Amino acid sequence: MITKAAPSHGVNDNGLMGISHRSAAAALSAILLLVCYASTLAGMAAQWTNDEDMGHGFAVPLAIAWIVWRERARWESIVPDPSLWGFTALGAGALLHAVGVLGAGLFLSSVGLLLSAAGVIVALGGFRLLRAWSFPLLLSLFMLPKLAIVYNQVTLPLQLLASRMAAGILTISGIGVIREGNILDVGGHRVAVAEACNGIRFLLPLAFVGVMFAYLTDRKPWMRIAVLLCAVPLAILSNAVRVAASAWIPLLDSGTPHQIAGYVIFALSLAALLPLRWLVNIVSGEGRHHAA
Repeated sequence: MITKAAPSHGVNDNGLMGISHRSAAAALSAILLLVCYASTLAGMAAQWTNDEDMGHGFAVPLAIAWIVWRERARWESIVPDPSLWGFTALGAGALLHAVGVLGAGLFLSSVGLLLSAAGVIVALGGFRLLRAWSFPLLLSLFMLPKLAIVYNQVTLPLQLLASRMAAGILTISGIGVIREGNILDVGGHRVAVAEACNGIRFLLPLAFVGVMFAYLTDRKPWMRIAVLLCAVPLAILSNAVRVAASAWIPLLDSGTPHQIAGYVIFALSLAALLPLRWLVNIVSGEGRHHAA
């Protein structure tokens, strides 16, 4: 009599157990990070809520979680190669967090959080897994709080740049304008380019959306950097256009109309990313290659 041998599940069971153990370790590590950095996360969320320049911060962790889920097949296929260097990164992150909590500021603590997250990845999966997660980790830089010393240094130059560019736009358009520092005078209507109009409110979210746009529409990793570099002058120009419009049309210099105008110009800036990406492909030769 021929009997069927029971299928052997030894290897599969071991593999499943390995995956299960790694998943459990990853989940436990994530929970511990959330607990240890709870005050830092609360501070970051508070800045995203209260600082209009950082309103995009809430979208960053959601985008990261979606990217990790979207590419799960790629990083799940990587054979784990845990490294003790991960604990070094964890220790460095904890040190930065402690220094930040003791008075160095929220920015240092948030950098410690990202460094600790990278340490967990290396400790559990090795440097190959860290490379696979490099884009989500780099994307997380967009949710870091503003570094006050840098922000204070660039605010005034950006205000003056916005006022000079806006004056140039008005002059080219045939509209008489007198500029005194960061103040524009158009036919007696004076507009001061305030700190809030320095362009960072356009720059950070436009750069974030631009990088995500490049990720979704182009497989070339360098395109994300190219679009990011394009987003910087585009944001500065868009802010100057908003300032020029506010100086030319008094209705747009404050209140709800001013906000609506900002939203419209920002939407046009986003739309401009599509032809900019196409232009980068043409300049790099990719567009000609595909056309051939």
